[in-house]
Amino acid sequence: MIFFEEALARLSSIRTGGPGQVVALPESLEELLVVLERIRAGTLPSPARFIGNASNILFPDGGLMGTIISLKKMDRFQFRPDGLIEADAGAFLPRIAFHAARQGRGGLGFLSGIPGTVGGGIVMNAGTTTGEMSDILCEVRLAWPDGRTFSVSRDDLLFSYRTSEFQNEDLSGNSSRWRGCVIIGAVLESIPGESSHLLEEWEILRRKRSEIQPLDKPSLGSVFRNPPDDFAGRLIESSGWKGARRGAIEVSPRHANFFVNTGGGLSRDFRSLLEDVRNAVFRENGVWLETEVEIVPEESPATV
Repeated sequence: MIFFEEALARLSSIRTGGPGQVVALPESLEELLVVLERIRAGTLPSPARFIGNASNILFPDGGLMGTIISLKKMDRFQFRPDGLIEADAGAFLPRIAFHAARQGRGGLGFLSGIPGTVGGGIVMNAGTTTGEMSDILCEVRLAWPDGRTFSVSRDDLLFSYRTSEFQNEDLSGNSSRWRGCVIIGAVLESIPGESSHLLEEWEILRRKRSEIQPLDKPSLGSVFRNPPDDFAGRLIESSGWKGARRGAIEVSPRHANFFVNTGGGLSRDFRSLLEDVRNAVFRENGVWLETEVEIVPEESPATV
């Protein structure tokens, strides 16, 4: 499916962002390659920008030019007899965790706390306190714009806390050896487990997340990475910014490392609040917080 001048707020989990010049939602690798070929041929605008569930991306209020390609409809996954899981880039991580538990596949419980997709999870090495994507990754499947596909072993990739070689590649343009590639899928590892125990673990983690995090309001998940031996939420709260607001964007009273949209919020208010919170934490605690969310800069002055 291809849409023109589609509101990016409809794609974002925090519901902010202006229009995308073109938004494509391919449902298969074949459809994705057609979109990429049309971009190469000039019948769809450049640049190509890839997103997954957009659960950690702040789109600009002024919108984006080019073709925004959402892979969230490429969401198939299957369990192999050898314990490995083949998943498309758009497969939803909590859904994989749930079905893995039903199949007696362990080691994936932490995925229930990550509201993103396989591709996005790999790009940011998404994780929780109990695990991260690089822990369960066996290989990554990639495609070049000309349609060539290939796989890369986990051992040949570099990961660190909430970062990978793929981070910022498509949205911010940082140079990388994978520049121009798009993640189309991955192979994940699992370990044998008792289905009933794994399902109980999955439910406990889901319930804990709903109790701690403000899941009732649109957000981008954790705004800042946790600094070594501390927690961003604790630092924000100790600096007096829990519950602070900028327009309709609020530092959640439930969890200070979540900024929520209380209704009609703007990305510029999110960015402004983020900078004020970060500066306040630095003044009060001497810690400079690094962002975990992907902030896409304005291409032109916002008109909203």
